[in-house]
Amino acid sequence: MKPVNTKLISCVFSLFIFLSILPFAFAEEHGHEHEHGEHEDSEEHEEPGLNFSDAELQEFHIELSQAKSGTINKTLALTGEVIVAPERLFHIVPRVSGVVRKVFKHLGNKVKAGDLLATLSSRELANAKAEFVAAESLLQLANTNLNRERDLYKGNITAKRNYLAAQQVQAEMAIKRKAAEQRLLAIGLTEKSILAVLRSEDKDLTLYELRAPADGVIIKKHAAQGEVLKSDSRSFTVADLSQVWVNLTVYQKDLPFIQQGQQVSISTRFGLSEQQTTAMSQISWLSPVLDEKTRSATARVVINNPDGYWRPGLFVNAKVAIEKNQAEIVIPLSALQTVDGQTIIFLQHEDGDFEPQAVQTGRSDFQQIEIIQGLKQGQTYVSQNPFSLKAQLQKGEFGEGHSH
Repeated sequence: MKPVNTKLISCVFSLFIFLSILPFAFAEEHGHEHEHGEHEDSEEHEEPGLNFSDAELQEFHIELSQAKSGTINKTLALTGEVIVAPERLFHIVPRVSGVVRKVFKHLGNKVKAGDLLATLSSRELANAKAEFVAAESLLQLANTNLNRERDLYKGNITAKRNYLAAQQVQAEMAIKRKAAEQRLLAIGLTEKSILAVLRSEDKDLTLYELRAPADGVIIKKHAAQGEVLKSDSRSFTVADLSQVWVNLTVYQKDLPFIQQGQQVSISTRFGLSEQQTTAMSQISWLSPVLDEKTRSATARVVINNPDGYWRPGLFVNAKVAIEKNQAEIVIPLSALQTVDGQTIIFLQHEDGDFEPQAVQTGRSDFQQIEIIQGLKQGQTYVSQNPFSLKAQLQKGEFGEGHSH
């Protein structure tokens, strides 16, 4: 019987053990790699918080507020039209007839008070200036004659009736001179211009200047070079549009709810823009009688128009606050944003990060809206200019979509 080879048996046994352990080691290593991969994936999918520094909040004019109760105005919808305020409308007519020499301003031009609009050649003006110069000369002559007659009368050289006659003539000449001067002032000449006429500094007696009576914009023009303008011709119309009126139509059924002093929101859309332009004011006047044709009253609203958005003739919508209702949570309309069809606001956590929060809204007016669900009293939210946060949120979602 051959002796057993112990060395061979030992090698076979070692190989058997190695092959038995190898699958478990591979499985464990693969498990570690899988866990590590999942950990990396979770890190990659972790959404970063929306964080803005104080400097960025100030730069983007982002304002924060705390949720609290408030009042919601019940509103009544009306329609109306923007018109020029009558006291800010200026019809410019020449005070003498004449032929247009030159036109300096045109339709749509902005003007300042005193700006030269056009010049005319006027025979009527020349005659008025000539009459004034003649009246001044006759008055000077009458004054000289009166002084001479006074001296003669005091020296018992002439009769008293001659002295009195000279007084009468001087008084008549003074009246004529005053009347001629007043006519020039009525035509529009200044006292400085009248003195220039007397000193023969006015070389062109026919020159008449049309000037703007106030700041504004030219909305009508009926003056062309060579055209004859009469003293009743409306050559220019200037309107000061820095403040305009809105006439709202109030029908009979709505009259019980409308009164002077009520707050009003005026709004309209320009062109294809979805953004409404809104102005806040109040009813300043309500007509005491109804229009015979429409059977409606007119409510006047005065609004400031520094940028010229509110053009006369523009049709507008109005919401008039007619009743106040209490609500548990009220926020400004400016706080709302729409993301993926949901109405959201942006909440700020204690660590300073912002988070979009879907909300359910209730009643609203032209400034505020009631929040029924999604916001509690005392929570801090973005009340003004949340657009930057929305942009940052959408930018993050866009980047995440591409990472897949």
